[in-house]
This record gives sequence, C-alpha cells and structure tokens, in this order.
Amino acid sequence: MYFARVAIQLLAVSAALAGQGMLQGCVHRSPGTLHPPSDDPLTQAQVQLRDEMTRDVRTLSAQIGPRNAAYTPQNILAAEQWLLEALSVSGLDARRIEVKMGNGSVANIEVSFPGNKNADEILVIGAHYDTVFDSPGANDNASGVSMLLAAARRLGDAKIDRTVRIVFFVNEEYPFSWGIQMGSKVYARHCRENGDNIVAMIAVDSVGYFSNKPGSQKYPIFALNLPKKANFIAFGSNLENAPLLDRVVSVFQNETALPSIGAASDSKHASRGDHAAFWWSGYPGIMMSDTSEFRDPHYHSSTDRAENLNYDEMARLADGFIATIIELAGAETELPNSR
Repeated sequence: MYFARVAIQLLAVSAALAGQGMLQGCVHRSPGTLHPPSDDPLTQAQVQLRDEMTRDVRTLSAQIGPRNAAYTPQNILAAEQWLLEALSVSGLDARRIEVKMGNGSVANIEVSFPGNKNADEILVIGAHYDTVFDSPGANDNASGVSMLLAAARRLGDAKIDRTVRIVFFVNEEYPFSWGIQMGSKVYARHCRENGDNIVAMIAVDSVGYFSNKPGSQKYPIFALNLPKKANFIAFGSNLENAPLLDRVVSVFQNETALPSIGAASDSKHASRGDHAAFWWSGYPGIMMSDTSEFRDPHYHSSTDRAENLNYDEMARLADGFIATIIELAGAETELPNSR
C-alpha cells in the first residue's frame, strides 16, 4: 500500500477534523452510526468465509511471498498464475489483461458478472495483489485479495441488475505507483477507451488488522469523537465522490453491524490508491481500508505475516461487504452516477 499510504493519512486527518468540526468545507464525514463491535459467534457462512480467507492469505503471503514485478518477478507471475487457477477451480472464467513490462508482461485479472436489467452500468471492485519488495504482504494486500476471491465465489449465485467486475490489480506498489505500468491506471484507461460505463469503483486495500485494545487506533493529529480502538473499517474519497462514499457507507451499515466510518477531502493527497486511477479516467471511486499504519505495526515490513491478521473480523467484514456489493448492484439502489 505504498501508493495508498498518504490517502490513509488523509482519511484519518479528514475524519479527525470533520469529527471536531474543523476546516468546514474542506473535509466531509459520512453520516451514519458507528456500531459497537459484535462479540456474537460467527455464523456458518462466516466460518466458511474465515476459512477461505485464512487459506488464501497464507498461500499468497507465506507460500508465494513478496510479490513485486521489479524485485521478485518470479513471485508476481506465480501469484498471477495462482489467482487464475483459484478462480478456475471455483468455476469462474477469468480474463488476463496484459500490462507491458519491457520484453515481457504482467497482468490484471478480471472476473465479470453481467447484470440483468442495467448491464451497461458497471461496478468495479478491485484489490492489488503485489507488495513492496521485501514484505510477504499478508495485510497489504493479501487480505484484500482474499476478500475479493470470497466475493467472486459468491456473486455467481446472486441476482444482480448492474454488472459487477472483480479485478485483481498488479503494480500498485513502488516503483510503479502513478506510472504508466500501474495496473489500475492501465485498466481504467482501457475502460475509458472502450466507453465502459463505470458507475462506481471500490478499492479494497489492507483490511485484516483489528484490535479491541484501548489506544490501538492512532491518528496523525489529536482527534476527539473518533474511535480509540482499531476495531472499525474506514471508507475514503475526495469531495467530488462524497455522494458515492455516503451511499456506500449507508448501504454497508445497513448490511452489517461491523463498525465503520467514512471521510472525504479535496487535498491533492487524496489521489493515492487504485481508486484514484479511476478518477484520472473520469470515473467515480472510493477506497476501503483498516487504516494500515495507524493501527498495523507490521505495515510494509517483513513481519506483515498471515498470523497477525484477525480472520474472525475479516469474515464479518467480508460478509457485510459482499452483501453491500449485491445491494449496490441492484437496480433499485440509486447511485450518484447511475442514470
């Protein structure tokens, strides 16, 4: 999450300032209720989600390891092949979208679920599968990849009106951030050239570190009226995309009691992450994250390993997020950019 790091900082600052009523007009905090965390046992469906995501995170982070096209090209290709096989085993047809790399190539991986009534309106749910050069990347971002795999395995049985694309992006991390080989940037540009009508994009990045210890959640400034425990999920965007942000947060909070907050800002630093690549091509986008370095001491390090993640909370999050995707894909759910 090298590229998204300042976006997470901005999200935390924006939420803090909005929560304190400061810098009005410069920041926005989504309305809604910060639910208390649940101590209810996992449902049977959530247990299955937990087991799937545990397995997938361990495969990517422990068996394949650091995944960077510049430093460990053999591992990024192994991760690509593993994704294609994992999707195929689940009965899903995946498309390999090439990203040129000198004399070779790496790839974004896409699985599409056509809608029924409004198939021309497209939701893109994305997560990058690469890492910084020396990190196993369990939280950043095998956690996000595992959540998208879980969603892909379930969307085939869902009744959706809008088309949903699950996309695994390559080259989000340094040294590709912002460059012409950044996977999400290549993908969004191709979508614009093809005239694709993307009405919402959600980037899922680092979603596995949770703690109920007091003081486990940090902020870059002193923050009142914000959670002091790292037990919530955060959504973020720029101000232009605040209506989409609010809609997603509202739907998410209706689908799950897992604590969540949303915040937006017009700072130039908001344009960091795979969601921003869609802004550059004229599409709406937001991000979802656990705030990474503001709670996760293993951020961008060799200790970002599978055993540090909270798979029960990931299962609750995935359960609610998949339900949110399905709701957003329904024709009756109005989106700011839909017709």
